[in-house]
Amino acid sequence: MIRISVITSEQIEIIESSTGPSLLDILRERGIPVYAPCGGKGTCGKCRVIITGKGNVMSCSYSPRHDLEVILPERNEVNILVSQTEFLEDLPYTGNASLDLSRRPYGVAIDLGTTTVVLYFLNLKTGQIEKIDSFLNPQQLYGADVISRISYCQEHKTGLEKLQKLIVRAINEKLDAFKTRKGIESHDFEKIVIAGNTTMLHILLGKDPVSIALAPFKPKFTSKQIIEGAGTGLNINEKGEVITLPCISAYVGADIVAGLAAIKSFHKNYIFIDIGTNGEIALIKGNETYTCSTAAGPAFEGANLSCGMGAVTGAISSFTDPFNYQVIGNVAPRGICGSGIVDIVAFLIGDGRIDDTGRLKETFIIHAENDIGITQQDIREIQLAKSAIFSGIKVLIDLVGLSFNQIDVLFLAGGFGNYINIKSAIQIGLLPMELIARTTPIGNSAGIGTLQYLKSEVIGEKITQLLKQSFYIELSDRDDFTMEFALNMNFEKQNI
Repeated sequence: MIRISVITSEQIEIIESSTGPSLLDILRERGIPVYAPCGGKGTCGKCRVIITGKGNVMSCSYSPRHDLEVILPERNEVNILVSQTEFLEDLPYTGNASLDLSRRPYGVAIDLGTTTVVLYFLNLKTGQIEKIDSFLNPQQLYGADVISRISYCQEHKTGLEKLQKLIVRAINEKLDAFKTRKGIESHDFEKIVIAGNTTMLHILLGKDPVSIALAPFKPKFTSKQIIEGAGTGLNINEKGEVITLPCISAYVGADIVAGLAAIKSFHKNYIFIDIGTNGEIALIKGNETYTCSTAAGPAFEGANLSCGMGAVTGAISSFTDPFNYQVIGNVAPRGICGSGIVDIVAFLIGDGRIDDTGRLKETFIIHAENDIGITQQDIREIQLAKSAIFSGIKVLIDLVGLSFNQIDVLFLAGGFGNYINIKSAIQIGLLPMELIARTTPIGNSAGIGTLQYLKSEVIGEKITQLLKQSFYIELSDRDDFTMEFALNMNFEKQNI
């Protein structure tokens, strides 16, 4: 018998089981709910849990052999997975992705984020997702945002080569680990599809990204790239394909294109936002798509904050008051992630500890023992970030002649959108009050869209049509953005 410690945000439960059944079956038998809309067939990829020391696993395809500790998704995460199923495509596998180079062909869909990289391993014979893996982008050593990494490439002769090798090596480590686990060879990886922002794709392919940061902001490429496996440095079949999905502009990348393509066609007018180091915003009005990018900075990803950290174990992820807050992994707090800082600032505004100009009356201590608190400089970072996002939304709305009341839904994509409290986001002025009842997180839409591209030709067709009907708005050229940015810096207490 093996012992399994099951950790939720409410409790820790110890269960026992024999070896053999999948973790999903073990948990279901004990009445412990795990979201698995495909019924455990391995085609949806939504039954993920965290195993301490191992990371994310799909519970339907993982059979425990030893004692272990399992962290289940919080209720909010489960709601996001439900939203993914409701709003994002989950297309049947067409069986056309294999290039017939191997008897056991695999494909990999990769969401290449500035902060986090997510990999989906797809069996190209069965259409089954056999593993979802992730890691922190090692390029963070050279800067938390894309501008820092572009600067590193510009200032160091071997900078681009170093950053490229870092990410290629990290992806190869995950490919090799999967290969070993499944008993396959590198040549069995036939196709890799990658989405990411324009800078990340340039660095991955060894293309100089410096022009992206210099007016008129012209990247080396925005179109889809297809490179033979032998020329990529990735450990795949030398005749395989590495495909990077197309971008819209220097600062609206393939991650946004993939996310938009994954959305089901339910709504006429909607807003799509991926809040990261660059706040990428799309407004869809009928068949037309208007996009822009705002320099939000990395505050919402935990960087540039005195106690900031990523959304990993030890991070304060939600906050109600000094006596009620949640820490990822149910451990002592080590820092604050993006969703946590939004909740804390919203609390400080509501409690009158921050005035409308953003002045913090005194440093706010949350956990004295670990020296975790909020400083005046933290508040200034949040002001800049939230004003950039809201101002970008407002410029697009005004440009296309809509009001917030005419927007059917606002989709929040990306890691930050996964965990953010909508009411807190509205309280700090990040999102519009008018859309409080029509805002929904949809999780890693970029990863889902990339996976769907690998599974079905439908997504490729949607991307082609999307690009034909897209218009990019350069905010740095617009006086109305400068005015909105100044107007939206202050905090205005909302009655929510």
